Amino acid sequence: MKLSQRLQAMQGKDDLIDRLVWWALTAVIIVTLLFAGYYYWDRYIHIGDQSPLERGVQHLEQLVRENPQDPEARVALAQYYFENGAYDQAIGQARQVLNAFPENDAAMFILGVSYVQTGDYSAAVPPLKDFTAVRSQSPMANSDTVLETALYYLGISQLALNQPQQAIPVLEQAITINATDADALYQLGRAYANTDDHAQAITYYQDAIRFVPDFIEAYQGLHQSYLALGQNDHANYAQGMIAYAQMDYTTAQQYLEPAAAHLPEFAPVHVGLGLTYEMLGNLTAAEASLKHALTLAPDDFLANHALGRVQQSLQGEG
Repeated sequence: MKLSQRLQAMQGKDDLIDRLVWWALTAVIIVTLLFAGYYYWDRYIHIGDQSPLERGVQHLEQLVRENPQDPEARVALAQYYFENGAYDQAIGQARQVLNAFPENDAAMFILGVSYVQTGDYSAAVPPLKDFTAVRSQSPMANSDTVLETALYYLGISQLALNQPQQAIPVLEQAITINATDADALYQLGRAYANTDDHAQAITYYQDAIRFVPDFIEAYQGLHQSYLALGQNDHANYAQGMIAYAQMDYTTAQQYLEPAAAHLPEFAPVHVGLGLTYEMLGNLTAAEASLKHALTLAPDDFLANHALGRVQQSLQGEG
């Protein structure tokens, strides 16, 4: 979700955020109107002339100069900078807001995620901690998608700083808000793996894959955790799925066939093998593998969907 959408989700929390949304909409209108003239400028005006988009940000800056004590104007400008990749400028504006208004949660959020985008994870942690502490007190915290985003960025910052123990409760809180966030599930798997709890890491990697079946990084994490536990057949399954996600179906088959033979009760390997056979054009073998997977896991959405697709193709061939 874009930062603008996250900020709009904060609307209604208090009067400050209501006004922030108004400023953000004003910024969007300004930029939209100016963008309409961009093609003309780009095609017919000299390179040294000022573009409409440059004039747009200058207009927002003028609003800030006219209202230097109004935090909403600066937050709207910080948001504009962030969404256009000008992270240092976003940081500067957010910091100015927090210097004058230390409890401005929108500025905390923008400051934290801007630092993440610059790779300064140490600087990102304090504002994100402050933001999540404030927002976690809300009675709506369990459905607060902005809070979930901040928790995610705080968690990955702590992982980048080699603090997996601190990241685990943060990311666990994130998935209580959005249990389908595959990225958060994957990062939680990484956090557990970095504490040598590979069994728990595997659980979260598998959850991430349920929502994103071609999640290469999650399969790579699975592979490493299976190897750490000495589960070589499962590691071959993960290696095969890495190849599958990379569209190297021949290599995937080479890993998945022996893994499936040694793991007859492990549904994921049979799903993966069925998908691989499908991509290789061996529909009969694909159907058999997928049917076997469904005897083990009847509710597997991916297997059910793939089997329907394969059977439809087989009927077309007949």
